[in-house]
Amino acid sequence: MSELVESSKQRWGNSPATYAANSLRIAGFDVMEEWERPCMDRMAAIAASRGGVVLEVGYGMGIAAAALQGHDLDLHVVIEAHPDVLARCLATHRAALTAGSMHLLTGYWQDVTPMLASSSIDGILFDTFPVAHHEGGNSHTFPFFEEAYRLLKPGGVLTYFSSQPTTLGAPDLERLEQAGFAPGNVDFELCAVSPPESCTYWRASSIVVPTVVK
Repeated sequence: MSELVESSKQRWGNSPATYAANSLRIAGFDVMEEWERPCMDRMAAIAASRGGVVLEVGYGMGIAAAALQGHDLDLHVVIEAHPDVLARCLATHRAALTAGSMHLLTGYWQDVTPMLASSSIDGILFDTFPVAHHEGGNSHTFPFFEEAYRLLKPGGVLTYFSSQPTTLGAPDLERLEQAGFAPGNVDFELCAVSPPESCTYWRASSIVVPTVVK
C-alpha cells in the first residue's frame, strides 16, 4: 500500500495544477470550485475563533487562506505539497509572507507536522485532496485527527472538509474519540451551498462543517 501511496504522490506532484476562473483541477481530478466559498469562509471563521496561531493544511484555490487573512491572528501557517499550488500561494500572499504573518511549509502534512511542537496551535483548518485515490469519502482525513489533537492547545479547535451533506458520520465520531477528542466537544453545523450542474463531485445543497474542540 505504501508503494501505491508514493506512486500517487509522485503522479500528483508531476501533474500541473490548472486554475480557471472558478475551479482548480489536478491530475484529471476536479479538486475545488468557487461554489465552496461559503463553506471555506465558515471553516476559516471556526479555525480563527481562538485567534493566536492557525494551521491551514491544503491551500487549494486560496479561498480559506484569504478568509483567514481577514482575521486577527498572530500567525497563519499553511502546509501545501503541490508545486504549482505553492507558487500560487507565494504570488498571492507575498506581502504577508514577507511580513512574517504567514508561514508556508512545503510538503505533505505527514512529513511536515511532526516538526511542529505539541500544544502549539490554536486552530486548524484541514482540507486536502485524497492523493491516494483508493481512499474513499473523507477517510484520508482520519489519520490526521491524532496529529491534530497533539498539535492543538487545550481549548484549541479543529475543523475540516467533511465530505458529508447532512450529518457527521459515525466513522468520524469514532476516529475523533480514538484520537483523544471528547464526544461532548464534537459539534457540527450545516452550510448551504449551490454547486452548479457541471460539478462532478458534489450534488447536495449543504455540507457539514465540524467544530472539534480539544
